[in-house]
Amino acid sequence: MLRPGRRQVRALRTTPLRAALVRAPLIKECFCNLECRVTDTSMVLRYNLFVLEVARAWIDPAQKQPNTLHHHGYGSFTVDGATLKLKSKKR
Repeated sequence: MLRPGRRQVRALRTTPLRAALVRAPLIKECFCNLECRVTDTSMVLRYNLFVLEVARAWIDPAQKQPNTLHHHGYGSFTVDGATLKLKSKKR
């Protein structure tokens, strides 16, 4: 099983932090970190899908409007861009 390591975290110029319950590092600059355990791998070969159980969640309340980092697989990431403000139809 592949696990994100400290080398990958350093490649993104982020700061690794020790997690409380899992071996994979947390990322200091992230608004939210989830420590997860793999609970089901039966769909990996067919759908490339792991089922995870969140063991612990961390947030940084100091970040009021955080950007998000999305992992697309195979070392590809996207960071969200500018916030779009549109007129809402709801009150």
